[in-house]
Amino acid sequence: MENSKRVSAIIVTWNHAACLQDCLEAVMAQTYPDLEVIVVDNASSDGSAQLANKFAPRVRVLEQQRNLGFAGGFNCGARAASGAWLLSINPDLVPAPDFVSRLVQGVEGDARAGTAAPKLLRADDPRRLDSTGLFVDRRRRPYDRGQLQVDSGQYDHEIDVFGACGAAALYRRAMLDDLAPDGEYFDEDFFAYCEDADLAWRARLRGWRCRYVPEAVAYHVRGWGDTLNRQRGEKSAGPRLALRNRYLMMLKNDAWYYSLIDLPWILSAEIPRLAYMAVKRPSALLGLLDIARLAPAALRKRRKIRAARQVPDAELRRYFLRRRDA
Repeated sequence: MENSKRVSAIIVTWNHAACLQDCLEAVMAQTYPDLEVIVVDNASSDGSAQLANKFAPRVRVLEQQRNLGFAGGFNCGARAASGAWLLSINPDLVPAPDFVSRLVQGVEGDARAGTAAPKLLRADDPRRLDSTGLFVDRRRRPYDRGQLQVDSGQYDHEIDVFGACGAAALYRRAMLDDLAPDGEYFDEDFFAYCEDADLAWRARLRGWRCRYVPEAVAYHVRGWGDTLNRQRGEKSAGPRLALRNRYLMMLKNDAWYYSLIDLPWILSAEIPRLAYMAVKRPSALLGLLDIARLAPAALRKRRKIRAARQVPDAELRRYFLRRRDA
């Protein structure tokens, strides 16, 4: 039974024991009165699940038999959650004690605010920003607003942003159900990378807004939250996933007309990138083969997404044309 005030925090792990304890201790210290915590462990081999189980019964651990990726792991946790709000938290994130309360306060009074984006600071250098909201630019590349800038208060005002970085984002369940009534909120074909931008794009097409809440602050160790194990070399799959998923995101959501208008900007970025990969990371180009395999499913999803959209493409495109520091 869904609880209208409850926030269900979902932490997806895969061999993140080195940072998970700090994250869980910070989540346990939240001042929000009705917080459910779910850890989805993607078949870790480093004791992550055992570490999380030490926090029981305040933490529920869902142990998987294989790595579902961030997208599948979050969806698994969401289906088990009872809250009307679902909070994505990477295991490399340490939120301030009032983090959850601030996020809820920032959006609960607006029925069409489906997402809250916090202010993320770099854990290795808290003077610098990690994310103040997610955007997609004219080249169709997702980026975190303000990333690596020194935080001098330039992003301390609440505004609507395109979306929220999946490392920490508060989602209204009603929005997620509106986007994916079958419960596949993040597209599981993505596995990891760009799934947050894809969700934000779909939400925007349906008329849902994302509010940036600068009072909600957390510290992020960029990179450790990935569902690909950097210590065993498997993080090399990241560029392949990022390449294919960006194209899948465009295939699912973009208007053909505006894609053609912006094609010079897209190609000016993609051609050098593909040339670099061909020389330095040829395995990443396997992402192009992945696209051929996944394109039929993406096109089926596109037909549903485009048929259900409520916002004109021209209105949505204004986000792609914003200055990166706006």
